[in-house]
Amino acid sequence: MIFRKLIIQTVFLYLLFAANDIFCAPVGNSCQPPANLTVSYQKLNQGNDPGLKFFVPPSYSSSYNEVPQKALTYQCDSKKHDEICPKNVSGGNHVPIYARSTCPWTYAVDHDPLRFPSTILLAKPRCTYCIGSNDDLECNPITHTIRVLRRGECIEGLYQYYEFTQEITIGFTCAGRRIVHDKPDDKRNLSKLCYNQLDRISEF
Repeated sequence: MIFRKLIIQTVFLYLLFAANDIFCAPVGNSCQPPANLTVSYQKLNQGNDPGLKFFVPPSYSSSYNEVPQKALTYQCDSKKHDEICPKNVSGGNHVPIYARSTCPWTYAVDHDPLRFPSTILLAKPRCTYCIGSNDDLECNPITHTIRVLRRGECIEGLYQYYEFTQEITIGFTCAGRRIVHDKPDDKRNLSKLCYNQLDRISEF
């Protein structure tokens, strides 16, 4: 009788804990991005779309975790011109500038679900040196700083977003190498000249 009562109590406690797990467990992630996120982003950039070619507008993304098809298409189109450095500059009416440049580049998708906009296109170099320069001129990145929103903590069911600056590469240009022309003798002569001028000033 006691054993039977103990079994009933055990089963009752098991069912009680099971019911507690079912009704009290959190149902997925209920936190959502704010409805005015796009408006906040536009205010951040003062109504100007900093898009150009490297930026994929948020409207192209059907979800915050999905890379927009437009970005993938643009990445694939840029790589149709090959990723290795060509021997000659490409030409043609329908060849985009990133393939006709003396420092050609391709585009790569940078996707971050915690950032708004989540998808940005970044330029990737095809050449180290400018085409036709006999390795005398280098391909240098052209960078641009954009303002985006980064997701933070969840408050009352809504994610909080904060302003964040990010430097991105939008292309490449042909430029000469940086060479330092200062020599130790020049520095000594400059110091001597400065001291002579100070002596003249002190005489007045």
